[in-house]
Amino acid sequence: MRQRTFRQHDCAVNDRGLAQCEGALRAHFSRSAGKAGVAAFVGLICSFWATGIAEAQAQKQTPESLLRYTPVQKSVEYDTPEAADIPKCAVALEQGSYVVTNPANQVLRKFTDANGDGFPDMYRYYHLGLEVYREIDTNGDFKAKKATRADQYRWMNWGGTRWGLDPNEDGKIDSWKVISAQESARVAVEALINGDLQALSTVMINDADIKALGLPAAKAKEVQAATADLAKLAQAAVSDSKVLNSKSQWVRFDPPLPGLILAEQLGTSGDMTVYENAMAYVQNGEKLDLISVGEMVQVGDVWKLLQVPTPINSGNNMVQVGGLLMTPGIPDGKSGETPGTPEMSAEMQKLLADLQKIDEASPQPDAPAQAFTDYNVARANVSEKLIGLSRNDEERQQWIQQFTDSLSTATQSGLYSEGLPRLIALQDAAKSNQALLGYIYYRRLMAEYAVRLKNDEKVPQADAAKARELTQKWWFEQLEAFASKWPKSEDAPDAVVQLAISYELMGRIEDAKAWYAQLAKNYPETEGGVKAQGAMRRLTLTGKPLTLAGKTLQGQPLAASQFKGKVLLVVFWASYAQPFTEDLKTISEVYAKHQKAGFEILGVNMDTDLPSVAAYLKQNGITWQSLREAPKSEGQQPGDFSYGIVSVPTMFIVNKEGLVEGGITASNLEYAVDALIQGKKLEATPATEGEAEVAAPKTGAKRDSTADKTKARN
Repeated sequence: MRQRTFRQHDCAVNDRGLAQCEGALRAHFSRSAGKAGVAAFVGLICSFWATGIAEAQAQKQTPESLLRYTPVQKSVEYDTPEAADIPKCAVALEQGSYVVTNPANQVLRKFTDANGDGFPDMYRYYHLGLEVYREIDTNGDFKAKKATRADQYRWMNWGGTRWGLDPNEDGKIDSWKVISAQESARVAVEALINGDLQALSTVMINDADIKALGLPAAKAKEVQAATADLAKLAQAAVSDSKVLNSKSQWVRFDPPLPGLILAEQLGTSGDMTVYENAMAYVQNGEKLDLISVGEMVQVGDVWKLLQVPTPINSGNNMVQVGGLLMTPGIPDGKSGETPGTPEMSAEMQKLLADLQKIDEASPQPDAPAQAFTDYNVARANVSEKLIGLSRNDEERQQWIQQFTDSLSTATQSGLYSEGLPRLIALQDAAKSNQALLGYIYYRRLMAEYAVRLKNDEKVPQADAAKARELTQKWWFEQLEAFASKWPKSEDAPDAVVQLAISYELMGRIEDAKAWYAQLAKNYPETEGGVKAQGAMRRLTLTGKPLTLAGKTLQGQPLAASQFKGKVLLVVFWASYAQPFTEDLKTISEVYAKHQKAGFEILGVNMDTDLPSVAAYLKQNGITWQSLREAPKSEGQQPGDFSYGIVSVPTMFIVNKEGLVEGGITASNLEYAVDALIQGKKLEATPATEGEAEVAAPKTGAKRDSTADKTKARN
């Protein structure tokens, strides 16, 4: 049976050897491929046959001609072989698509006739074997020479989630059918960098969005006014700043937790999901600069901005609390206050203005440590004065907490010696209020711990180990005392988490289990409580079947049980974890040596930024499969399949029967794999202080080669 083919246009060849078809086709493809690309595409159209077998027609196209196409939209990361490898690529016809593959038989491009009219209407680009970008012509009429350009652009897999619409087919996206918050923020920031007002407008909230959200009239007018003159706002965002310029490079999106605004709160037609004050980073040379993206709201499958992104250091803005939709009830001295509250004094108003100026001049992320210390001390000094001017107990407690936070942060830097005495004095003054005392106590505790660690660095080398041991002992005792005295405080779960994780990293597994158990029992609904339940499961894995299944980075289902009969290394990893990168050489060498004998690796990726993973895999030559559990919300860390992972890499090894042998490090991986392949059993050498047994699955902090030794037995 013959495969479905594309119809053939009447073609001619000019004196330069370029195939020519109708002018409309030439105009269509000149945008994306240039003169050489025109010839390539016209050749593609002309050789989609009317007669002859599929294989013969496929031979009319060459990798050189088809690989000339480039995406109409920018910022697409896709694979193109080195020039020397292009002749080694292949072209085949599969189900109405020309498919270009590299020498390793990995797909690079597909040109597809999706509607069966005989003409290609999808141009598909691949990265690491996965399609990442697609240009679609949904309404083309090649016979009538009408609407023959792409009118939709989609990103998928490594490429993201965007789905852009271009109804006038001018190559510029006019609106989005799907776009995530991260991608929307990136479009906005890059539009400012490139001076592209049209692109910026596609991610700004508009009248149709306001109607879809069902905003009440007063709020709708407020939102409309905030973006009324987009050109002026965009110009203002970049005119007084060196942060956003033609050389700036997008780095990452840094949102807070998303918030839910109930319909009853604002009187909207439905609940709304928003980011209160999202941030982003751009790179300028070696410097990272912070951008305030501001409030964002989800409208269907599209995220929209309610303000034009603004560089933090532009001198005319500050990071605000709340936004147009999520508006906090901040007292203004006249309204929204408890009945009977005195009006705000002139002195208090002046101090609040001083505090605002301090925040406006807050240091940049790359500022020296002393700048951050000075900033927090200045905030603490103003907050302390506001305590005395507070008009009621609620306001007083608010300023005491701000005073405490600023003092503690400044003290932890090790650059403010007066901080700890001030915290101790504040703690003594708050003894009559146990809830407030617990708040101050915990922050004083963290500050004092930081001071003690700094002092340990000054101890002579011969006494350094003993000094650190005493500091750790004091720290654990203090955390335990706090967790016992203030078990209901908001900081108690954090204290218990620190205890459990610290004990685990030290190799004191039984102590870690005890605190994880308490955390899981007393705070089951907290993030720490959920993590503790997973950690308990992980720390008791040895000798049990491994349960681990999900979707790979390529979106395919995969389970650890599929590797039964082989020795399996499970590694929780992230591209940002330097210890994992350092271990990769050893892991890869062991894999190359023993794979044919029955050794496999199953990764679990923990990166927040999925698009960056593909480049890391390629750069480091990682070929084994990795699972990834989608994060609960955008910008958050992926799930860990309920194993309570506290650091990466975390590795454990599974025998041929599918039973977990225990934790493992790169230093003893070769020995363990060799023994298990031979059918031998592993047993742990008893751990010394500060080390964990290999039989206990553990975090992958780098160990000395003497740690976690294993020995084989018949």
